[in-house]
Amino acid sequence: MDSTQLIDTVWDRVRGDKIPKDDWQKMHEALEAVRDPRDPKWVQAWIALNCATRQKAFATQRLMSRYSKQCLKRDAMDEFNEFLRYLQDDLGFYLPNGSAYTESFRTADVEAVIAKCSDLADQLAELDLEVFANSGTLLGIVREGTLLEHDNDIDLGVLLEARTEKDAATEWLALCDRLIKDGVAVERSSWSKVTLKLQKIGIFGVDLFPAWIDGDDKLYVYPHTFGAMTRPQLLPYTRHAATGLCLPADAEAMLVCNYGTDWRVPNAGWTFGWKTANENFAGFLDEVEKAIG
Repeated sequence: MDSTQLIDTVWDRVRGDKIPKDDWQKMHEALEAVRDPRDPKWVQAWIALNCATRQKAFATQRLMSRYSKQCLKRDAMDEFNEFLRYLQDDLGFYLPNGSAYTESFRTADVEAVIAKCSDLADQLAELDLEVFANSGTLLGIVREGTLLEHDNDIDLGVLLEARTEKDAATEWLALCDRLIKDGVAVERSSWSKVTLKLQKIGIFGVDLFPAWIDGDDKLYVYPHTFGAMTRPQLLPYTRHAATGLCLPADAEAMLVCNYGTDWRVPNAGWTFGWKTANENFAGFLDEVEKAIG
């Protein structure tokens, strides 16, 4: 079977009944044997197979990102967007987001989710916590005026009083314990050991991240901004009327730190650079480990 026949076979299976894991494994290995990430047909078949079976979420998201960049370079973003639309609307597949395939805001009652965001901001304000829109939530509000349709959670940040990594770690863990005890949060992420999982809004997760400003007024927002912004770029906040969430004073500067200078270009396959982030925040992460004991 040549690569063209293989790709046709994969699409026939993807459009058909549920694919058993053993069959997925055989088709995946066959595609890998003729791997050609520069060929849009091969790329689409590889992505579709894994979306159909919900396998290899991280790798699928990375390939989606590469495919998006290739389409942008070829001035063929309509091709990319139609492919994603077909997967979601016609085939009913979820797209990968991080380590899983989950329902996104694309099919949700976004107005209801936004209303709950406003309620959550008010609830946290009653606890003397003024949170700000962070990461994907900030990107959606600034670029689209609403939540990103391919996103699947709410990201928030909170400014600590700490001025050092050690104090930030201690204060953050104490805040996490307090919010868990009060029933506002569920747990810290077992993977990052930092991200705090708040109570969900419906089926959608809500993540809270720590931020602090050091003695030189440099801003740190785990895990994306490492001293590349200053206090005046965060404060004073502006308030986004629809969500009730605060936004950094210079939201665009934070988006550059998080997503790079091309943050204005939609990229459903974008992936975060955790290796660099963990290297940057190694001192803070070490202090977290010490504080946990």
